[in-house]
Amino acid sequence: MTTTKWWLVGAMLVIVLVMLAGYTLGISPKLDELSEARTTRSAALAQNEVYELQLAALQRQFDGLETVQDELAVLREAIPSGATLPTLIGQLDGIAGRTSVTLTEFSSADAMPYLPVVALPDTASGVDPTTAADASAAPSAASSPLVTAENFVAVPITIAVTGNFDAVLEFLDGLQNGQRLMTVTSFSTSAASAEAPDRVTGQIAGIVYVLLNGE
Repeated sequence: MTTTKWWLVGAMLVIVLVMLAGYTLGISPKLDELSEARTTRSAALAQNEVYELQLAALQRQFDGLETVQDELAVLREAIPSGATLPTLIGQLDGIAGRTSVTLTEFSSADAMPYLPVVALPDTASGVDPTTAADASAAPSAASSPLVTAENFVAVPITIAVTGNFDAVLEFLDGLQNGQRLMTVTSFSTSAASAEAPDRVTGQIAGIVYVLLNGE
């Protein structure tokens, strides 16, 4: 082999070594950096998707907040944090006016720790409305660990109304479906007077509830 050929071979070897060194020292690290950057970008995109899902969930909860507040306001009226008997009497007057009966009596007893009672059966089911409900029967209310005798109290009340029989029954229905939650424990009727045989007096006993520290 001539000297010229040896020089050519040596030059080619040098070129190959330079290319290998360039790849090892320059191109390969850049490829690693590019791969790492792609991995980081993929992770960032995935995290952004998670954030977008969380933001959408929070937005849905926020959109429903007003509805929850409205429902809470209704519950506050049904079970207030105090007896608020003047407000209750006002509601009874409103029901009496709508059903054309006269509210003739209202009284309340001392509050007592909550004990579930059985509500009066619907008079439309054929049950004699003059039959009193047995308040000592098995409880029908669902129990909850959040409702205790310390924070949930019952206030017994007695109501008397006068009107025709159908109107008294309408008052009873309105009472059980009014703003204030009430459990009717007994109901009976009697003739209002001999001079007005078409009018009866309805005697209603029941319980309204108070959730202490409800704010």
